[in-house]
Amino acid sequence: MAVYKKTEKGMNELLAPTPGIDARLVSVLILVDGVRDSAEVNRLAQEFNLPVDALEILFHGGFIDRKFKGSAAAPAEVKTPTPAEPVAPEKATATSKLEKFNALYSYLVEETRALLGLRGFIHQLRIERASTLMELKALIEPIGKTIEKKHGFEMARNFMRESERLAVAAIAERDI
Repeated sequence: MAVYKKTEKGMNELLAPTPGIDARLVSVLILVDGVRDSAEVNRLAQEFNLPVDALEILFHGGFIDRKFKGSAAAPAEVKTPTPAEPVAPEKATATSKLEKFNALYSYLVEETRALLGLRGFIHQLRIERASTLMELKALIEPIGKTIEKKHGFEMARNFMRESERLAVAAIAERDI
């Protein structure tokens, strides 16, 4: 299954005062978050009686694209080496960097969705737009503040602690 992310055109469409595409397609575009695979997006679309070919329409319209982070291979296509297959140290480090970036990315997406719902929509767009570790790290504090407003200090502190832990692990990996 493919995982899709919004393109700049897709994000601009969501931020536009009046969408240029059908409202039902906008609903599917909102479901595309860079984490859900196409099967889940299609299942949710079907649940809400949205067009079954919406992903295809959005893809061909340039509103979404397959998610590629850090290399030419999609995350599902990253091959885990077998013991008989030696790995060059720089390749192992690159894979580890990618895994740690994706761990922080996924955590921010999931927690923002779970804790903030629609209130976190703008944060979700910013997370999806982030392409570097430092861009992701810069989002932790604003998301934490929004969580604190909705759920209180303790919940925000837990979010911040785990986010910072993942960011520090990724930064440490990057500097090796």
